[in-house]
Amino acid sequence: MMLVLTPVIAPVIVAPALIFLPERLRRALLFLYISMLAYVAVYLLSGAEAESVTLLSSAFQERTGISFLSFTLHPYSRIAAFGFTLVVAFGLLYGLEVASPADQAVALGALAGAVGVAFADNYLTFLFFWEVLTLTSTALIFLKGTAAAIRMAWRVLFLQLTGGLFLTVGIIMHYHAAGSFALAAPQAGLLFFILGIGVKAAFLPLHVWVPWGYPSAPFPSSVILAALCTKVGVYAAARVLPPGEGIALMGSLMAIVAVTFALLQSDLRRLLSFHIVSQVGYMIAGVGLGSAVGVDGGLLHLVNHMIYKALLFMSAGAVIYTTGTENLHDLHHPPKEESGPALWRVIPIATAGALVGALAISGTPLFNGYVSKYVLKKAAHGISPVETLLLLAGVGTSLSFAKFIFFGFIRARYRSLRLPTVTMQVAIILSAASCIITGVWPSLLENLLPHHTHLHVYSASGVTTALKIVGSGLVIFALTAKLLERGIHAPAALNSAAAWLGAALPRFGAAVLRGMDKLFSLALSLLGSLARAVYRAAFNAFQKLDYRPGQSKVFQTINISNIDFDMMLVVIIFGAIAFLYLAMTLNIQVFYHNPLR
Repeated sequence: MMLVLTPVIAPVIVAPALIFLPERLRRALLFLYISMLAYVAVYLLSGAEAESVTLLSSAFQERTGISFLSFTLHPYSRIAAFGFTLVVAFGLLYGLEVASPADQAVALGALAGAVGVAFADNYLTFLFFWEVLTLTSTALIFLKGTAAAIRMAWRVLFLQLTGGLFLTVGIIMHYHAAGSFALAAPQAGLLFFILGIGVKAAFLPLHVWVPWGYPSAPFPSSVILAALCTKVGVYAAARVLPPGEGIALMGSLMAIVAVTFALLQSDLRRLLSFHIVSQVGYMIAGVGLGSAVGVDGGLLHLVNHMIYKALLFMSAGAVIYTTGTENLHDLHHPPKEESGPALWRVIPIATAGALVGALAISGTPLFNGYVSKYVLKKAAHGISPVETLLLLAGVGTSLSFAKFIFFGFIRARYRSLRLPTVTMQVAIILSAASCIITGVWPSLLENLLPHHTHLHVYSASGVTTALKIVGSGLVIFALTAKLLERGIHAPAALNSAAAWLGAALPRFGAAVLRGMDKLFSLALSLLGSLARAVYRAAFNAFQKLDYRPGQSKVFQTINISNIDFDMMLVVIIFGAIAFLYLAMTLNIQVFYHNPLR
């Protein structure tokens, strides 16, 4: 068990060393760490023993058997930790030569948070590493350093800490009802668990932090974020939340709504970010169904998605590194002074990786996405409307990734500034190979499935259905390519549709579409104004807690004006955790006695 906990323990020493060591030694140390992660992933794949480890004991632990830092190897945790360690190893290799030392050090902390959640034996350990992941993943966005990135990072941190606060309340209510912090289905406070986990898992409408944060981070860090944050939410949903129709329906709605928004994006990483929400919807639908096949399909899709989504972010990062832009319109229609040869000729490995990732996420046979989507389709068969929504989302996925490849790589002609580094290209090759190998030989991952579902997925009906879905998306793209190129925003798309329809049909049809355009624009404006008003109200309410130098008789010279509502929530959450732990250790009665219970 101590071997699989290496990603949790080692960053305490390795992360500071990465910041202070000279460049050559830093890269050598990080390469050794990457090799260790790969070994841990192989060890988990081959089968690890189930045992518990306690790193910190106390009087409270002796009385209750629950420690603050206690870990165990649950069947769900093994498949999740396999994905975390393997894909973060690829991501660290990708950024070995281009990521800053601070980015690399914080990435190790983010991995420690994710693996700590996966192996947590109780809710105290679970919550601690949950917040470690929150702070480190947000720090990866802050480290971009631009005004836009910092603004988005604050928004992400606000939502993530709010989710942590909900989860904390749920855990306290569960402890009050159950008398134990053992990691089990909540006996009280289920709504708070759903809200807390829902933020991390990007439930609608709590998903907005994903397209805020992922495109704002440095491009090597986007690969790490894609592998960890929402996937920890999926693991928590599978491990903690009781399955039900509501959870499954939420997942299917995430799949269809997010893929619709992805179609309207003009930036590579924003498109990929909305697809993270969509693909996480498949996983949530699977674990929400609650059947053995559904849970296995959802967790298998978690691993497969981590691999091909990291590959797609790597390929998008190669475009950013090579051209300095990720805007699809700029890539397709560059200014004359920025025009160059076809981008796919300049970065052929990144283009091939993007194509493999696009085929995998679309569920094309012989790629890993097909395998997990086949299992999920089997689990959702006959369950309406989940099955229908997931099938429609599959068509939308194929359509949007045809747009991603065509405008981002094939037709792109932006001037090249520099070529991807060797380690970037090696990471792309390894990730692409993983997509293909686990797609051709899916039985390699059977040992990880908690319910031991057999991955006999290559049937005539399964392949035919998958090809129909992918083919439908390609046909729709061929018919709407020009509209998709211009129709980045929904109102603009409706305007284009109105102009096209007005030339082919009576004026009445165009008038109807123009009316729809105005109504849609008005609705978006009202929703946007409401969202901004709510956010400003919350922001201002918490900022009033700040002291300003010269305005306080007590704090005349101490400047703590930068401590806004996000940091206040950090203090509240960790203060509550520390108080509860201390109180229980000292055998203090925290909750009042209710004789009616």
